[in-house]
Amino acid sequence: MKNTLNYLFKKKFFFIFLLILILLQISNLSNQNIHGFNLGFNDLKWSGSNLFFQKKNIYEIFYSNNYENQIIGTQFPNYLISSIYFHLPLGYFEFDTAKIVWTIFSTILLINCYLLFDKKKFLVKNQDIIIFFSFITLLISKPFNMLISNGNFSIVCFWALNYFFLNQSNIKTIPTFLVLIKYSFAPILILYSILQKKIKILLIVLLINILLLFHFSYLFSYNFFQLSIDPLIIGSQTTASGFLDLQTLFGNHPSNITLKYLIIILISLAFYLIIYRLTLRDTLFDLCLLSLATLIFFKHLYYDQVLLLPLLIYSFKLSLKSRVIILSIIFYYWFIAYLDFLHPIRYWKSFMLFNNSLCLICIYLIFNSKRLSKKK
Repeated sequence: MKNTLNYLFKKKFFFIFLLILILLQISNLSNQNIHGFNLGFNDLKWSGSNLFFQKKNIYEIFYSNNYENQIIGTQFPNYLISSIYFHLPLGYFEFDTAKIVWTIFSTILLINCYLLFDKKKFLVKNQDIIIFFSFITLLISKPFNMLISNGNFSIVCFWALNYFFLNQSNIKTIPTFLVLIKYSFAPILILYSILQKKIKILLIVLLINILLLFHFSYLFSYNFFQLSIDPLIIGSQTTASGFLDLQTLFGNHPSNITLKYLIIILISLAFYLIIYRLTLRDTLFDLCLLSLATLIFFKHLYYDQVLLLPLLIYSFKLSLKSRVIILSIIFYYWFIAYLDFLHPIRYWKSFMLFNNSLCLICIYLIFNSKRLSKKK
């Protein structure tokens, strides 16, 4: 009995977090979230899976330009084909029920994220308190509330990245498969996996996606190669402007889309590889570096700033000066950058460049800390 009480007392922070999270999710189900976004889960990828069970091809429906009554909100098929298969369980339900199921699912993912950080030793003083307040800050942040209010898949990518780096087991195939569903997360994670000699995992994930492409193509008598590039084409037509990334800053230059993506990918991989080679390996550092590099180079909307959570925790391993700078930048991203008074300049390239520069400052600070360690 005494041991049980000691354990519960030790986990008091977790239970407080759990209570706040559940209350927040209930609030979002009633569309009364703390920031008042009221987005109504419009980005939950339910439409494609529901149409799948009706034996309807969502890609053909999209290209018909007559999809208003069949594709809800922004549920366009702009992710890998595996996204449709991942969301298939939701297709069994009516949309309102699917929202409840997704809320429960996302709650479980967030609980697991907390436990992943809680179980890992980061050599940070008062780690339990820091993790608790970091997660509480995340829960009340604008990016997080926007993310869970519209049922976006990024909550799965957020969990998968944390699981990929922090879980003690060698089970990496599932999180890799999930992260790569969203193109903007793929390039740097693929490079990291190659550097870590996880080629087998990448091949398994590639094989699964090829099999799903063949299955969908066969089932709907749809061209395999067209299906392979449809998400990219649809994404270029439907995805909103990014928040600070180089992809958005490039705009329509160069005009050739293939060339533009190739340039961004090559620059991002070279940038990441240089830092990777010049720094010591550390699990939390690697997670922060990959998250920051992904945000800097590839198109991410505002809600993807939740990826800064590991950086928030990592900042407590740095000097006080560096920590204050990083915490100030995260506070700006999470609570200021999307305030109404900034709306007129939100899509100005100069404003995006400013946001990008802040992210680069964060990378410099964590890079400098690991580089100094290497010199000693």
